[in-house]
Amino acid sequence: MKFRRYRSRFRKYRPMKPHKPLPFRYVCLLTFVFFLLSTSIGLWIVNKGIKPTFIAYAESQSVNLATYVMNKAIEEEIGKGGLSLENITKVISYENGTQTIFDTEKIIEISTKITSNVLKHINGLEHDHTFSTGLATEGEINQLEVVEGEGLKFKVPFGRITNNVLLGGIGPDIPVSFHAIGDIQYNYETISEPQEINSTWYEIRLHMEVGIQMIVPFTSEMKIIPRDVILASGIIKGEVPQFYGSGGQLTPSIVVPNDEDQEDKKE
Repeated sequence: MKFRRYRSRFRKYRPMKPHKPLPFRYVCLLTFVFFLLSTSIGLWIVNKGIKPTFIAYAESQSVNLATYVMNKAIEEEIGKGGLSLENITKVISYENGTQTIFDTEKIIEISTKITSNVLKHINGLEHDHTFSTGLATEGEINQLEVVEGEGLKFKVPFGRITNNVLLGGIGPDIPVSFHAIGDIQYNYETISEPQEINSTWYEIRLHMEVGIQMIVPFTSEMKIIPRDVILASGIIKGEVPQFYGSGGQLTPSIVVPNDEDQEDKKE
């Protein structure tokens, strides 16, 4: 009689053999790849977050510098208070009286001088600057570097962009440069406002637009700086009319007698 041998339904437990550790070169390679990946993602997130703030800050300081220089150039031409209307008006005599008109040629001449001086000062910044940088930027920028052919350069601490009090002056410093481009676009307009009888308040305003190019790492921004200047202002008084209709409405007019009529009545 033969007995059959049946296999056990349950296998015997055999402990797993321990795996060998990865070779050192593989560990270094994986660590390096992970470091590059995490650094790239971190830099992308930081750049995405601070880029708008950084561009806005650099744009603000560039505009402050350009505006300060523009104001100095304007002040050299017409002073702080502007011109008087006598400088840009002419009085024409007629048989029945006189009439005051604006001297268009004089206005254009003054406007051209102002815009030329503004452009001269801004372009001159690329060669030399003779003003207080701290005053122009309200203490935000104290060092300004002039690079021939590349415009003005200044550095912004990274901590200042984050608007953090503790990190306000801590780097790394991010370079920013800007220079003027093209010509200045300008025009002038006359604004009038009636005052007393036959008197009008006039303002001659010069509107300018100066283009600057702001260059920051990996990007370049164009900025148009508008500026309105009052060339002259004042009241022009005409002759007092004999009849005043109170704004042209249907009310009784006031008759102002002449001196000759009063003398005739006395006689």
